[in-house]
Amino acid sequence: MLSNQELKSLTRKELLQELEGARELAMKKHITVKTKHEKDTSGISKQKKFIARIMTALMELDLEEAVEKAGKID
Repeated sequence: MLSNQELKSLTRKELLQELEGARELAMKKHITVKTKHEKDTSGISKQKKFIARIMTALMELDLEEAVEKAGKID
């Protein structure tokens, strides 16, 4: 998992790829816990938090782009 600083340095495309991979991994972890192949459920919540951090980084990118766009109009 990447740190917040590393996430902020990624481009939009890289963040979207990271998000897709994180969601796949979360689904796989969920399935392995449900099928009782793994007992450690903490991995699911950690993965959900990582997904939230990626989505936050994407939202911050959107806000920065909106501010830049609004600044160019003036």
